[in-house]
Amino acid sequence: MAQPPVEDIAVSRDWASARLFSAIVNSSDDAIVGESLDGMITSWNPAAEGMYGYAAAEIIGRPAAVLCALCGEGEGQETLARIGRGEHVPHYETYRRRKDGTDFPASVTVSPIRDEAGRLIGASTITRDVTEQVHARTAAEVVHRADDLRRANGSLESFTYSVSHDLRAPLRAMSGFSTALLEEYGDVLGEDGRGYAGRIVVASEHMAALIDNLLRLSRLSRTEMQLDPVDLGAEAAQIAAELQDEDPGRRTRFTIQRPVQVQADRALMRMVLHNLLGNAWKFTSGRDDALIEFGTAAADDAPVCYYVRDNGAGFDPAYTHKLFSPFQRLHPASEFPGTGIGLAIVRLIVERHGGRVWAEGAVGAGAAFYFTLAEEKST
Repeated sequence: MAQPPVEDIAVSRDWASARLFSAIVNSSDDAIVGESLDGMITSWNPAAEGMYGYAAAEIIGRPAAVLCALCGEGEGQETLARIGRGEHVPHYETYRRRKDGTDFPASVTVSPIRDEAGRLIGASTITRDVTEQVHARTAAEVVHRADDLRRANGSLESFTYSVSHDLRAPLRAMSGFSTALLEEYGDVLGEDGRGYAGRIVVASEHMAALIDNLLRLSRLSRTEMQLDPVDLGAEAAQIAAELQDEDPGRRTRFTIQRPVQVQADRALMRMVLHNLLGNAWKFTSGRDDALIEFGTAAADDAPVCYYVRDNGAGFDPAYTHKLFSPFQRLHPASEFPGTGIGLAIVRLIVERHGGRVWAEGAVGAGAAFYFTLAEEKST
């Protein structure tokens, strides 16, 4: 039986290889896209159609740049430049864009295509959708950060116990012995000595108050919130009555909007109002026509914002950024006593409710403190 010519055997082998290669490309789960050296799409396998949403007939001949997300507009040009130098571009992660405009994370490999003579004629891009892998990595990072947070909270609890136990005892001793000196040896100490002992008592009490507020601040970040309907106006009115009862001789006018219904943790929101109204009460102490207001106003980033406003001492707006940090005081303690922690507590509580807090004011012209709550937590 006659054998086919060698040329026919070679053609048959080339045809079989081409069919095998085409079958591999068409059955691949990865998108395999051919591009010309000027960045036009020349071939498109079925996986590319499924991944990007374009049929081959509507995408072949179009620029490959349409597949790049906005964050990678220059990516295609850089890749083609590397291919033009004959380089292979190993897999890298980027974002690709589907026909419907949505982006997805992708792992991409680009290889040069050469003809039989070795001339560079284009590039082949293999793209794999790595959405699941990215989600898995994100979930692992969340778990890792949660573990770090648990460890940090454990350290914070240990620190809290140390502060509560180890610092309170010497402070009580300082205050107690200083008080005993004043009571039992006041005559011996003389006027200067009594003054020094009195300062020790005041300083130790101030330090104890600082510790109490620090502990309160640390506990607030871990306290579980109980969301219930709360009338902030009613809470503000009750706090105003308490302030007036403490100093009935003061002439202060309160203007309080009611009702102001929100969905929030009652105890925490009462702490917010107590700090804000207490500050307004303190900083209007030098005025005979003191006015303190609580109400609501329009907000840019929330359906409504809540405010406490006064016509008291105010503050220099250049230092507004310091107001909500612990121990950042804008007035001397000798003029307006306090620990400098109240507004930090306000910020923490408001942020835990999904809102934000800010302030406006001017020296001698009063101050206004605003806060929002998350939309789903206010009504």
